Amino acid sequence: MLETIQKRWWVFLLRGILLLIFGILAVSTPGMVLATILFYFGFIAILSGIFVIIEDVRSKSTEGAGKLEGLFYIFIGLLFIIKPEFVISFTLYLIAFWALFAGIFMIISAIKMRKVIQNEWLAILNGIITVVFGILIFSNVLAGAEALVIVFGFYAILSGVIMIILSFKVKGLKN
Repeated sequence: MLETIQKRWWVFLLRGILLLIFGILAVSTPGMVLATILFYFGFIAILSGIFVIIEDVRSKSTEGAGKLEGLFYIFIGLLFIIKPEFVISFTLYLIAFWALFAGIFMIISAIKMRKVIQNEWLAILNGIITVVFGILIFSNVLAGAEALVIVFGFYAILSGVIMIILSFKVKGLKN
């Protein structure tokens, strides 16, 4: 097995380089990367919808569920391609609402636990931070989406560097 891994050390290198390139692009041009990802998801959804409809027609199904599923995929795909800002906004508003309500519930729960636990202020602080996170997303949805892409970009850079180092470690292994 070690010999097989050594022969394919360049696969680790290639994966690391690709991750590094993606990470640099995500950090330097988050808006472009976000638009590209949304376009990609839209394209995949449209193709999936077409394939589901074709398969449903070929199976001579009389239910129509496959056709409806395929049309739904196509609709979602078109939404991703034609209205990417709506998709981003919808998703991030959903996250913002979740954070806002989760934070409020954390604060309420922490206040109720005051008599039972010590340092309940940590739980209250956690709730406040979660509420602030929700408010920040509400204040600028696009910036929130781009920040998420930047964080993912830093992860990709770190992962890419690790993969590149790993490739040379694997290449240099002795039997």
